[in-house]
Amino acid sequence: MAKDSKARTSTTSVSGRRAALAVDAVAPAFAAWCNNMPGLPEGAVQDLLDAVRLLASAYFKLVPASDITSFEPLAFGQAMSAVVHAEAEEDTEFIFVAVRTYLLFLEETKAWTGGPEDLAQVFTLFYDDGEPLFPDIDQPELSEEEELAGLEATSLAQRMEALLRWIGPGAAVTSTGALKLKDIEAAAAAVGVAAKGAKAGAKREQLPGFNLKNMPEDHVPTVKSMYEVPLLAKMWAALEGAGLIGVGATKVWLNPKARILLEPGNPERRMALGIFITAFLTVAVTGEQDWAPWVGQAAAAQIALLYAACQGAGIPAIALTDPESLDAVGLDEYGARLLRERMDELAELGLVSMGETITVPPAVVPSVVALAQSGYADEEDESYGPGFGAAADPFAGPDPFVPAAASRKQSRSVKKDPNAPIYQLKVTLKHLSPPIWRRLLVRSDVTLGDMHRILQASFEWDGSHLHAFQVGGRGEDVYGLSGADALGNEDLDENAYTLGAVLSAEGDSMEYTYDFGDDWEHLVKLERVLPADPKAPVARCTGGRGRGPAEDSGGAWGWANVVEAVNDPKHPEHQEYRDWLGLRRGETFDAKAFDKEAVTTALARLF
Repeated sequence: MAKDSKARTSTTSVSGRRAALAVDAVAPAFAAWCNNMPGLPEGAVQDLLDAVRLLASAYFKLVPASDITSFEPLAFGQAMSAVVHAEAEEDTEFIFVAVRTYLLFLEETKAWTGGPEDLAQVFTLFYDDGEPLFPDIDQPELSEEEELAGLEATSLAQRMEALLRWIGPGAAVTSTGALKLKDIEAAAAAVGVAAKGAKAGAKREQLPGFNLKNMPEDHVPTVKSMYEVPLLAKMWAALEGAGLIGVGATKVWLNPKARILLEPGNPERRMALGIFITAFLTVAVTGEQDWAPWVGQAAAAQIALLYAACQGAGIPAIALTDPESLDAVGLDEYGARLLRERMDELAELGLVSMGETITVPPAVVPSVVALAQSGYADEEDESYGPGFGAAADPFAGPDPFVPAAASRKQSRSVKKDPNAPIYQLKVTLKHLSPPIWRRLLVRSDVTLGDMHRILQASFEWDGSHLHAFQVGGRGEDVYGLSGADALGNEDLDENAYTLGAVLSAEGDSMEYTYDFGDDWEHLVKLERVLPADPKAPVARCTGGRGRGPAEDSGGAWGWANVVEAVNDPKHPEHQEYRDWLGLRRGETFDAKAFDKEAVTTALARLF
């Protein structure tokens, strides 16, 4: 059980010195208890105590305690998370064994000085026998009328109803289930944000957060997709996941449950509102589209924070900006910023209150508890820690509630194969003059699903259209989304095949087609097979030429016409296309512009 090479813990920090004193106080009794264990290796007791000292140091950063004979369950869980994030992967299992051994010592010797409920909750954090990470809590006793009034009072419920009324008898959607660009302005207004959809657009102007607080009041961003309006995208996914809307190939419509929500006196309205709010929390907390290492960290911290608020833990709102508190729960700069943005969003929507302390309205507590208790990630998805995924519907019986948007989500984790070679690829957009191309270094163990995201980031596409990979000529294998019938064949699942499985020798190539209307054909050629490098990033850009064409610009011919028009003041469509691309007065448009570092940064955010 002991880990012979375990390093001794530094005690240079204040919390570290306090931890050393606390561990020294229990060390004699712990050693005596451990020495009764048969077969204990020499030095094992000290190794166990070193691991406990790590936990104690992290714990003392969170609470003003001075001993380790009792732990507050929430702070204990946060401290364990911080220790696990800080230690090497090979040490994690030993730390869990050591802390569990120490807790058994406290229990068996009756040295535990806290309440029995706290000890039971602390033990559940080790996931024994499938026990939940977040045990049930005493929820507010509200009458049905009080609960309904509380849910109706949230800004989220009011904006959701406005969006449902806008959808009304139906609205047109694209083949991917997104709103048409012409309808984005009205739909965004229904949920309380300002944005307008362009006919198409090459210049991204993504909304900062969801409420435009950092933008001039009269500024209305032009977006290329409803997914660039974060609040609209989240509410859309929640409506679909809660079964309130149905999305077909060309149209979205209201389901019967939505009509219940729009009837003020309907007795089922309270239940429907609760289901929707649970669905929205699931999307807002764990359904982030911009995948990066800090997304899972922020989701874990936010769930723990919301759960603690439901318990009345009295967590000060200022903790969201306190570097030591954020570091203690394993959040880096990016994770901390994302957590603050997400909590500000929930506050704006009335789902939390950010006064002196963070609180959750009583009517919203059941949705938060459902999210915390039932949100377990797929075990193979390494982008989240254990315990995060789709939330359960607390109002609709025992069956798990999984939002449709979450069920379509593909895993963004890439399992590293240390022996996988690095591929040098040249990707060229066909039929364009001058050519637009990228040179990429990509690990050969990525899936074709990962490769799709790499190519999207490399050419500034936004993923709003269908795509497929083809190896060989017509009639040969086609890879795409599972079940998609993109090119007239039953596509092979792109997430089941790696890049190395379809390209193996220098000179091999495949074709990637994006948008079966504009038909952007990319030739992906394997130029060189380089040695494996376990420390290499999943993908990076080493060269290229030309900016990525605008979405929906009509393919190679249409894009050539756009470039010609914006650079020729005499062209009849000159001003129209300048407005479409978001060009300001006097701003020039360089179709040859290319920023290698920007592409590499975009690629780094994917994995």
